[in-house]
Amino acid sequence: MTNSSRNILLFVLAAALPLSAAAQTQPQPARAAAPVKAAAPPPVARPVVATPTHNQQFQHQVDRQQVVNQQNQNAVREQLRQNNMNQQRSTATDPALRSQLDNADRAQQQSYQAQQEATVRRAQADPRVRDAASRTTPASSGSAGH
Repeated sequence: MTNSSRNILLFVLAAALPLSAAAQTQPQPARAAAPVKAAAPPPVARPVVATPTHNQQFQHQVDRQQVVNQQNQNAVREQLRQNNMNQQRSTATDPALRSQLDNADRAQQQSYQAQQEATVRRAQADPRVRDAASRTTPASSGSAGH
């Protein structure tokens, strides 16, 4: 805002302030009595909503966070396992050893997926943490070289 526009705004405010004060102090003409209304309708019954206490809300949040933390830990472990398996596979020169590593990798991936699915099922069975399990996604499973 430029100085000139600021000065104009201040001038307008300074001129309008006494006018608005004078308008508020003028006596209002007497108003006719408001017509009597019919009896007000009875209040509408509102549904009762049970709100969990602060401690219950906090415990629900803790439960959800524990599920999320467990899934994050599982995902980190799986990622470390995959990285280790990829490193072993890339250094293996024997085709039989590579085949064994691939088979072990598939078995461990299936175990990891079963573990994650079991965690989700347990969380879905518990209504306190049901929504937390649906918000998390497991780590991608798959090794390079397949």
